[in-house]
Amino acid sequence: MQTLFVNCCPRVEASRTLRLAEVFLAALREKLPGFNLHQQNPHGMGLAPVWGETLTQREALCDARDWTHPLTRPAAEMAQSDLLVIAAPYWDLSFPSALKVWMEHMWIRNLTFFYRDDQPVGLCRAEAAVYTTTAGSRIGAHDWGTLYVEDCLRTLGVRSFHAIKAEALDLDSSDPEAILAEAEGRARLLANGLSARWLQTP
Repeated sequence: MQTLFVNCCPRVEASRTLRLAEVFLAALREKLPGFNLHQQNPHGMGLAPVWGETLTQREALCDARDWTHPLTRPAAEMAQSDLLVIAAPYWDLSFPSALKVWMEHMWIRNLTFFYRDDQPVGLCRAEAAVYTTTAGSRIGAHDWGTLYVEDCLRTLGVRSFHAIKAEALDLDSSDPEAILAEAEGRARLLANGLSARWLQTP
């Protein structure tokens, strides 16, 4: 089981979102033999917004199907993963900008998608993606960040998408530890369900 963990948590060790993701990954590791984890940290990878000459260079790499270049290598690792786990806090109605930049680097023609009848068709092999996020306020129904991530990954071929959220952590009336504990319980249940499904697959 090749798992890619994308850590977009700027507060690093103090991040409640990272804590939630690590609970999920630990539960998965306990259940799956051969669990193999790789991590990408957009904040430390030197990824820049795709712009101007970079876009031209990337298009040339797509035409040449060169997946070893630094511009395409992160997407190659994502395309070859069986499971994708993304951790990103709820910021400014979506997520930190580094995740948007990372996502731009995942759209690599002929690697993660191709066009058929002018529509993108996903090439990624991942069976599932898990998105963990936490918020001090209430997120509510208009969770643009989760919706964006899900739409992108499904378009790139990811089969199923699951979100684990813990919100309203910083409200005066909230018990943040109780909210996080409940979300961690859901994370463990999801890990158990996914691992059981994969263990049954021939």
